[in-house]
Amino acid sequence: MKFTSPSRTLQIAIASAINSEFKLLLDPREIALEICYPKYDAHYTSAIALSLANRLQRSPVQIADAIAQTCSQNPEISTQSQIRAFGKGWLNIFFREQYISEILLFLENLRIEGITNCNGFWQKCEIVLIPIGNSTEQYVYARCCALMRLAIHEYVGAIHELPLHLESDLEPEEISLLMRNLAIADYLEDENILPLNRQKRQKLSRSLAEAFLRFYDRCRIFGVSREIVVRRLLLIRITQKMLLAIAPPEINYAIYL
Repeated sequence: MKFTSPSRTLQIAIASAINSEFKLLLDPREIALEICYPKYDAHYTSAIALSLANRLQRSPVQIADAIAQTCSQNPEISTQSQIRAFGKGWLNIFFREQYISEILLFLENLRIEGITNCNGFWQKCEIVLIPIGNSTEQYVYARCCALMRLAIHEYVGAIHELPLHLESDLEPEEISLLMRNLAIADYLEDENILPLNRQKRQKLSRSLAEAFLRFYDRCRIFGVSREIVVRRLLLIRITQKMLLAIAPPEINYAIYL
């Protein structure tokens, strides 16, 4: 079975719930989802109930409650996430622990055109070396490469292991980094039907780099249990791939490989 991005699964489920409860047919991509972690415990939040209130002549709270109740009866959604009405009509989405493992594997296995895996390091297929100055993204990409090189020598095999189950809770910085990587995966999927948006790419790239720096500052990569080492190396590999994928076409960071 093909794994669908979590945001796409949620958008489809929420759109279906709106159609079921209010007989209003929306394109799932009209359901805006915002990353709200770590500011709030939820992974995503949506203001769709507030935006539909006037159109449906219902209170946002009523709309949000109806959507949350209908989604809770959807087996696919209920096994992956929990959707709750919150405040004045927000929908907050919480991923279940096992689903987070599936998201990690989805991002690891995601194949991106023009990006290839060479001995554990992601790089662009066409090597074009040009001066690219200094940037936070460059530093983070270089740090990812350095950490993976160290892992190859210090933790034989760990760089290729995959955590099928999470045996311990993720730290807030790990979840934040995961969500920023997921946002880039979603953008790259949308880019197939939307025009290139360089400003959006830069914003996503910078957000990912900043999330990685918080992760690197607060989460030990080595000297912890092997299960945590494997999980954090996986996050590092994914970050390296996504930074490369979201970079402008003329940049490939090949100098750091």
